[in-house]
Amino acid sequence: MNRPQDNRTQSAVVPLHQLLFLGMALLLTLAAGLFYHSWQTARLAEQVAMQTALLTQMRATHATTLVKAAEPLPSADNAPAVLERVQPEERWVF
Repeated sequence: MNRPQDNRTQSAVVPLHQLLFLGMALLLTLAAGLFYHSWQTARLAEQVAMQTALLTQMRATHATTLVKAAEPLPSADNAPAVLERVQPEERWVF
């Protein structure tokens, strides 16, 4: 009963070039992740700046609209002349 001996010590040891390759792949993955994260952050900051500018512009437009709406109506001097020309409408009540 001759069994072949298993050389587990040889199969368990990872060669040095595989470890270096694994380390390099990990570093490249981390660098790519950091680059992507910084790009997304910059893009988000641009979107926030654009939205803030748009909201500021909308608020300024709304404020000027409110100021125009708050202006007084035309004077009452012209009102009687307008009222004389308006014909009363007929209304039907059931």
